[in-house]
Amino acid sequence: MAWLEILAFITVPGILFIISMALFIDWLDRKVYARGQNRRGPPFFQPLYDLVKLTAKESIIPEGVSKFWMTVLPILFFWTALTGALMIPIAVFSDDLNVVTGFAGFHFDVFFVLLVLLSYGMLIFAMGYVTKNPFAQTGATRSLLQVLSFEIPLSFAIFVPILITSDKTERFVLGDVSKNLYSAIGETPLYIIGLIIAFAISILALMAELEEFPFDAPVAHTELADGWLVEYGGWRYALIHLGERIGAFFIGGLIVTLFLGGPYIVDTSIPFLDAFLHIIFFTIKLIIVITLMSFLRTLISRIRIDQTVRLSWRFVLPFALIAIMLTLGFKLI
Repeated sequence: MAWLEILAFITVPGILFIISMALFIDWLDRKVYARGQNRRGPPFFQPLYDLVKLTAKESIIPEGVSKFWMTVLPILFFWTALTGALMIPIAVFSDDLNVVTGFAGFHFDVFFVLLVLLSYGMLIFAMGYVTKNPFAQTGATRSLLQVLSFEIPLSFAIFVPILITSDKTERFVLGDVSKNLYSAIGETPLYIIGLIIAFAISILALMAELEEFPFDAPVAHTELADGWLVEYGGWRYALIHLGERIGAFFIGGLIVTLFLGGPYIVDTSIPFLDAFLHIIFFTIKLIIVITLMSFLRTLISRIRIDQTVRLSWRFVLPFALIAIMLTLGFKLI
């Protein structure tokens, strides 16, 4: 089975699948956003054309800026996003418990994803800071402030499905959460209240992580000329852009895994058929999540960074605490 695992790691549901889905997410996001503005949007292969075009352009290093860091940081950003994406359970079975796991999954990986999300934000800050451009450094500071503001309520929101499924697993693996979520809610339907609140909070927090409208103050074109990205071009910008889209796959996949049951809807007990169905179900759920996030960003204009921080601490965090308390209360009933 080793060669099948290697083949799956490279193709489907591995690296090539993730990159293909990242490009598809880029197209879907732009298409939904365009339709919300009564435009047609890009053709299907436009994200691929953009990526190829960017790699062919010259990548200029500003005078006095470290070439080493401007080269290493985009690569680290790409691999951080890819590592997170490989943790998402899609169609890879664990041999011992017949649970769908990610290629990079391990015990207690539900907590490790928070570190990946924080590293994602920290690398954005570092990429802007090393350029020594005042616009980029301002955007990087905004990005770090935004990430840190939403990290705590996001952590509480993620703990809600973990608490719901905690009676059914001791491993705290993403795959266990997705596999046991439906059955746990079926036994205690009241869990759905806290789960819906946590789901809404996660959508807001992860839109902030991706710096999508209305949380795009770190890359505000009219204020900061593309913010922390301003000095990156050519293959470096292409790698960052692809990393952002893979990050969208990772973040959207995390929502699907924790709140929508991951790849599970129907099991047939036929391994290859189950793997195929899991990929289909996961993809459909991911499309729904990305479409929802893209639609939401068409409705609201950009808000200032101080308004973003105030929203997180005054409104999002209290609701996250309410979701946690409701879930703990229902477990004691």
